[in-house]
Amino acid sequence: MKEGQIIVLEGIDKAGKGTQCKLLQNDIMKAGLNCKILDFPDYSTPIGKEIRLFLDGRRSYSSEVQHMLLSVNRWEKKEEIEKMLQNGTIIIMDRYYQSNIVYGLSNGLDLDWLINLDKGLPKEDIVIILEIDPETSYKRINYNRDLFEKNLEFLLNVKQNYQKLSQVYKWRIINGEETVEKIHMKISSLVKEKLNIQF
Repeated sequence: MKEGQIIVLEGIDKAGKGTQCKLLQNDIMKAGLNCKILDFPDYSTPIGKEIRLFLDGRRSYSSEVQHMLLSVNRWEKKEEIEKMLQNGTIIIMDRYYQSNIVYGLSNGLDLDWLINLDKGLPKEDIVIILEIDPETSYKRINYNRDLFEKNLEFLLNVKQNYQKLSQVYKWRIINGEETVEKIHMKISSLVKEKLNIQF
């Protein structure tokens, strides 16, 4: 059995990642392939519940502790991810450790320290960034903004760090301001080309 693959969709809050994950999953499953979406943070786990608390402002942690908890949340799912890959499942990640690196940098943390937090987790096969303006993100979040969504200047910094690191790590950037259909077509094309998946 062919080993599974990991597709990561990244971007600032409300870039349309969830919608595009579902559209891509539908196409892949229609082709008869196993495909699962994983969302990070995963708020269903014990650590995920703690993350929800600090994002909602009901817990106070230093930036280091926040990003350590976000990393531990992925480690909670490591065994599940590995089993899915062994079974040939294509995993679509709505955020993965790339978010922790970008948001951590934007919080003033050290790049190498952030990278080391997730060293040993299953590696992705492709990372696609949906790029939108922070102002667009704000328009799409009318209320209940979490800790990382409240500051427009912070989101601009996040966007810039996605751009910088995309050049270093060969992440692919797609304009998330286009129509849902156009974005989906571009994502599908990248996935087919990079992973040799036919759907």
